[in-house]
Amino acid sequence: MSIPCPPVAGNVADFGVEHPEKYRDCTRLPLRQHWHGASAMPVEGGHAFVGSAEAGLCFYTYYQDSDIFSTATADDQKMWTLGDVAEFFIKPGVDRSDYWELHVTPNDFIMDIYIPDRKKMQSGQITWDEVLAPQSGASKRVQVADGHWAVELCVPWKAFDIEGIPATGTTWQFAVCRYNYNQGLDDPELSSTALLTTLGFHHYEDFTDLVF
Repeated sequence: MSIPCPPVAGNVADFGVEHPEKYRDCTRLPLRQHWHGASAMPVEGGHAFVGSAEAGLCFYTYYQDSDIFSTATADDQKMWTLGDVAEFFIKPGVDRSDYWELHVTPNDFIMDIYIPDRKKMQSGQITWDEVLAPQSGASKRVQVADGHWAVELCVPWKAFDIEGIPATGTTWQFAVCRYNYNQGLDDPELSSTALLTTLGFHHYEDFTDLVF
């Protein structure tokens, strides 16, 4: 799956809980459970947009949620174990082995993970402290309302060791994923914008191509 990465205007200060106007040219990506089948969707849905700005790579994601919570108390905790979380995976090109994984909670905490090599991380050659230590410099804004919550996130280009928007035609890979903790659903209910063939958010072979 491939989508364009159009420009977006403004920054996270322009945030709105409904579809922000600045993402009007971006592709609306529903969160799915593709590992269960091509048409499988979560009970509580969501969608995401992605675009490029001078400040960095920008995301907006919106979640239906009847039980919004997180027990996180600080940044860089293991957010996926503490309640609801939005997860953003960004791999800056097929020719690179490294990628970022950022978590944002509805109570406005963030966790940055930088993975230089997936195989080394999964084998234990790279420790948890090593992947958690780097900071992306991302800016975020979270809004919680009755029955839904939303996140806007902007990751600066310097996090990817580049100075600005990639050249036209450059292709990256990404996925926006979700842990939805709710006692009335599978707990947690997982979903992703990526068409994952197996349940594993780090399976970047199934991430969406993002074409600048």
